[in-house]
Amino acid sequence: LGAVGGYQGLLERYPLALPPNATGPCGRPRPDAFHLLRHPSTGDLPWPGLVLGLGIISAWYWCTDQVIVQRCLAGRSLTHVRAGCVVCGYLKVLPMFLMVLPGMAARVLFPEVVGCADPQGCSRACGSALGCSNVAYPRLVLSLLPPGLRGLMLAVVLAALMSSLASIFASSAALFTLDVYRKVRPGAGPRHLLLAGRLWVVAMVGLSLAWLPVVEAARGGQLFDYMQALASYLAPPVAAVFFLAVFVPRVNEP
Repeated sequence: LGAVGGYQGLLERYPLALPPNATGPCGRPRPDAFHLLRHPSTGDLPWPGLVLGLGIISAWYWCTDQVIVQRCLAGRSLTHVRAGCVVCGYLKVLPMFLMVLPGMAARVLFPEVVGCADPQGCSRACGSALGCSNVAYPRLVLSLLPPGLRGLMLAVVLAALMSSLASIFASSAALFTLDVYRKVRPGAGPRHLLLAGRLWVVAMVGLSLAWLPVVEAARGGQLFDYMQALASYLAPPVAAVFFLAVFVPRVNEP
């Protein structure tokens, strides 16, 4: 934000962040770029879809996702768990300032790359014909931070990535071992179940590596779009079952 003149500078310069040789509306920043709730029919993120979609995805993620539930079950008491969830809710406001605004600043600073508008220009800039938003963050880090902080930032990103992956794989192993494998082998002891969980993690890592070409092909390698699209397919049925379980006692297992 300092590099673009603060928030006021971002307000003034973002509408002018045009890529070279931009023609038509494709290369122009949207006039409602600074509006969170956008027009219900002409907005790229219509506000009814944003409110309802985020409500469904949030209910799925915060209330039923195994990673979140597993961490809540590790709390000292129900009060600690509730307080932790409230704190996380406030922390969820930070990505607007940690991710969205720096991403917009990256377009101002590197319009020819982050703001590329045509497939040929995007392919030349970052190797993806559908857009170069994936390179906004690394371009900011490499261009604005001094050498020592670049390494620290890289370490932070890798640590966060490893922590998330460890939680996901551990949750997957717990679900498979306790809900599937123990039903198949009811006489398995703790060491047997532990070994089965570890083998399942190895299998999941292999599947994840094999799935990388699919991620690259889907949505032109736009990882965040792919993740949100996947969540949008998975979340509604799980959220529906959760809401029914909360408000209709007969839905629950005796």
